[in-house]
Parts: sequence; C-alpha cells; structure tokens
Amino acid sequence: MRRIRPTLAVLATLAAVLAVLGVAQLGGGSARLPPSGEPPPGGVLSADDRQALDARPVDRGAPPPPTDPDVDPADSAAVARAYLTAAHSAHPDDAGRTNLRATAYAAPDSPPAAVGVLVLDPPPAGTERTASVTGLDLIAVAHGEDRAHGHGAGPEVRRGYRAAIETTTGAPGGPVVREQLVRHVVLARQPDDTWLVAAESTATPDLSAGEHRLEPR
Repeated sequence: MRRIRPTLAVLATLAAVLAVLGVAQLGGGSARLPPSGEPPPGGVLSADDRQALDARPVDRGAPPPPTDPDVDPADSAAVARAYLTAAHSAHPDDAGRTNLRATAYAAPDSPPAAVGVLVLDPPPAGTERTASVTGLDLIAVAHGEDRAHGHGAGPEVRRGYRAAIETTTGAPGGPVVREQLVRHVVLARQPDDTWLVAAESTATPDLSAGEHRLEPR
C-alpha cells in the first residue's frame, strides 16, 4: 500500500478551491434572501455562472433527504460518491433554485451544505437527470498535527478526489442525453472519524497534473 502525499502545488490548488468556494457570492435581489438565521445562497459561482444566470435571483431548494443507510460515513470514497450522485441529479422544478439533495453528505456550514449546487440547466418538464460516478481518484491528502508525539504527521484530516461523472437526462423509457463531467471534491474528517464534503469545484489542470510524491506506507 502506498500513501499519496501532495506537493505544495497540489495543496495550494486545494486551498484555492476552498477559498474560492467560501467567499464567492451569488448575484441576486434581496427579495430572495432566506429567513434570518439561514445562510444566503452563494459561494460556488464563477463569473461565467453569473453571466449565464444573467443576475437572476435564485431560491434555496427543497430540504434535503436523509443519508442513505447503505453509505458508510467512515468511508470517504463512499461519501464522495453519494454526494456527487445526489448533487448532480436534477428535476424540472430545480429551475431557479439550488439543489440541496446532497446536503446530508456535506460538512456543516460549508458551501455544499449551506448553498448546495446551482442548477443552471434544469431538465425539461417530463424528464429528469440522474448522475453516476464513473471514476474516483484520490489525488491529495492533508495531515493534522501528531499531538501525541509533538512531531511528524498526524492523522489524515482532508482528502481530495478527482471524480468523473456521467449524467443522463430524459423521460422514463425514452431517449436520453448523456454528459460527462469532471469535478474535484475535498472531504474533511469529522470529530467522530466520519467524512463529509467540505468543498466542490470544477476540475483544474494543476490539480490533475500528476504532481504527487508517492511513498511506501
């Protein structure tokens, strides 16, 4: 078994992903802000996304369903797959709303939990979009401090994955349109040793360029 240790370039890109997802804002009118105490929609839009929306206000989506009992919360890859499958599914009534169906797999107060996924192109009436993860690669790992010994690397606290996703859009029993997506997700270890998604972004070349140092475990 070999451990994947990211170089500084990979860690810097992961940090940039987290920073961008945490501070970007969603354009829109104040009339669509959620009730007091709830986070406003925002945090995952690029300039192209905002241009595509033409500054239209976006509402929060419907409350998320509970987690799938068959998904092991201690398995970061399983959590990543469950999150991506739910996050990139879409229904016609997602128009003008964010998709919060993956929130149960997202870290509290993170953009994936507070904002969800903006559905820029909801499927037409009478159809639906489903998503499946066709590839998932661990590309970066971050360690915490070894508090027991005061030196060296401690337990893993962040894992970064590169995911290949296929979406299928169509009516039941009818023709479908397939699309291939690539996304990066960062998962954070929770105090109870479970994993939750802390950030998601479109894939960037720097993070997938193979700048990893592999060491024997």
